[in-house]
Amino acid sequence: MSGKQLARNEYDLILIGSGMGALTVASLMSQLRNKRVLVLERHFKAGGFTHDFKRKQFHWDVGLHYVGEMESGSQMRGIFDLVTANHVQWNKMPEPFEKFVYPEFSFNVYGDEKRYIADLIKLFPQEKSSIRQYFRDVKKAAGALINDSMAKSSSLPVKLLGSAGKLWNRFPLNLTVKDYLDKHFQDPTLKALLVSQWGDYGLPPSICAFVQHATIVQHYLSGGYYPVGGAGEIAASVTKIVEKSGGKFLLNREVTEVLIEDGSAVGVRVRKLNAQNVNTKNVNTKDNLDIASSSAKEEYYAPVIVSNVGAANTYLKLIPRDYPIPFRDSLQRFIKQYSPTTNLTVYLGFSEDPRKLGFKGENHWIYSSIDHEKIYEHRGSWINDNAKPLNVYLSFPSLKDPKAENHTAEIIVDSDYEPFVQWKNQPWLHRDDTYQQLKQRLMDRLIDFVDKYYPGFADTIIYKELSTPLTNEHFTAHHQGAIYGLPAVCDRFDPQNSAWTTPKTPLPGLYLTGSDVCSSGIVGAMMGGVFTLSDIPGGISFPEVFASAAKSKSK
Repeated sequence: MSGKQLARNEYDLILIGSGMGALTVASLMSQLRNKRVLVLERHFKAGGFTHDFKRKQFHWDVGLHYVGEMESGSQMRGIFDLVTANHVQWNKMPEPFEKFVYPEFSFNVYGDEKRYIADLIKLFPQEKSSIRQYFRDVKKAAGALINDSMAKSSSLPVKLLGSAGKLWNRFPLNLTVKDYLDKHFQDPTLKALLVSQWGDYGLPPSICAFVQHATIVQHYLSGGYYPVGGAGEIAASVTKIVEKSGGKFLLNREVTEVLIEDGSAVGVRVRKLNAQNVNTKNVNTKDNLDIASSSAKEEYYAPVIVSNVGAANTYLKLIPRDYPIPFRDSLQRFIKQYSPTTNLTVYLGFSEDPRKLGFKGENHWIYSSIDHEKIYEHRGSWINDNAKPLNVYLSFPSLKDPKAENHTAEIIVDSDYEPFVQWKNQPWLHRDDTYQQLKQRLMDRLIDFVDKYYPGFADTIIYKELSTPLTNEHFTAHHQGAIYGLPAVCDRFDPQNSAWTTPKTPLPGLYLTGSDVCSSGIVGAMMGGVFTLSDIPGGISFPEVFASAAKSKSK
């Protein structure tokens, strides 16, 4: 390799993947350390699950449907504004921002904790003291998860702070949601109501760790927010920041291996994907986002490499098998035992404003019963059995975004991966007629499900498209199309498994970031980035991140 080529392929920092964790690390290392950063993304759009897309006149988000803690003055908003250099504005969703819909009743959730508690007590007065205790425990449990993440840091100040927090807050990490609810509540309807947001972490009460459930509940106590202009604004803002410091985003680049020399990670080997089958009319090629046009091998080098593609991909695919990872086998057993959360999404375009049907922009969690365990077990069988789905999540991007020009919705439901395995090796956009026919049937059944609750809904649809777990897998390479990283079951938080999700990996020079380092969701992945920043050489400490956020706000 010539000196000119070597210089071109060397960076201060390489990010594998461009999800929220990677965007956080890339942005802050560019802004606060003036590092030349390379972000490698296998998709033809940057942003991971924060990216968005268009079909004809319609526009949808992919993974960001709403975000909590974005109220002005909150710490999370301050960090987010720092990451995006204040280029992303947030629109507060109308109140109520959530609606839990069951056959016999509906319950509205407002972004006001006191009102949430009062509304629950009004319905279940006999459980008044337990309801109040629940919200106190939610905060303790969410804090316990953050303390656990901090205690795994290799940064001594962060580690000490997290360890001290664990001594003060001893909320158990191995308590399931079901065990907590059964201990504190009597009414089965109230128990079901309290877990109505379980689609935000993708697990039923019997196996989900209460700390994960609590983190989601606390996250939305002040309501939901949506990025003005769509979720794609996040990656677009970070791209400008990275390029200003001499860095680059390269798209259609799949990292196939971490390069190791003398026992340390020194670079990555990349497969440049062929994008000739991509519909480039729907691809934003601005801001020097490189669109690949041929298949080729490339290598890039940096003293620090950060993986945002999850613990499973990092340890089981990217690090060569002959490099000793002490927990590789236990991690492999874990992902075989616990199926990752994946989903089906129907993207809809409307002929008229859905507000005519009474929608205001709130999310609708629609359930056919209060038996969430049964609903979870049914997530795969209805696909092959020509049965009806038992639940959906209904979201309206166009009613959340004041810049939206045409009206859209998304119907989302958890799914098994298994029903789609037979088409795994067929190429995206070119899978056979049987697959296309199945997708059509699934779309029709999901739309019919919603239409039964909201008559007239189906009549306004003029565009529809469905993505499956294979779509998720194609663009992310996540195991079985996982959307939330490692499942948040109690085993994930067992002390003997803590090494899976620490920012500093057993391979010197390689670090982990994103939701696996902290928790699921956009803000969880962002905080994963903040944890990683405190661990990497020449990184940014916790206090500096928060101080920089406060300074940026004052400006």
